[in-house]
Amino acid sequence: MHFLIEVVAVYAIYVFGTSLLIWRYGTKDRGPSIVVAAVAPMLFLAAFGKLFALALFRRSPAIHPCPVGLKDAELLVERKRQQMFGGEPLEPHFASDWARLYEKTFEEEAERVQAFARRVLSLA
Repeated sequence: MHFLIEVVAVYAIYVFGTSLLIWRYGTKDRGPSIVVAAVAPMLFLAAFGKLFALALFRRSPAIHPCPVGLKDAELLVERKRQQMFGGEPLEPHFASDWARLYEKTFEEEAERVQAFARRVLSLA
């Protein structure tokens, strides 16, 4: 309980000090600046906590099949970019990279399932 009181007291001193500094030396948008300065440490701690939790409890991200029409959409975007900005035509590669990564992920999952099946079926 003492630790919690100390943390709240230090945070209150921080908020009070930054508010005074912003109020004294800020020229525009004092209110939003004070709110951002007061909330920033909590956002930083929340983001760090979420990152830590994801690193501990989550496996690699799941890759789903490439959305239908992504390659066509890439070509349309490239044509529009060519019209607007000119320059060298670029070969879009996002859809092919996605398909290759999905194939690799699918193979890894299949190997994991096969290893599990061998282990379970050998016990039966």
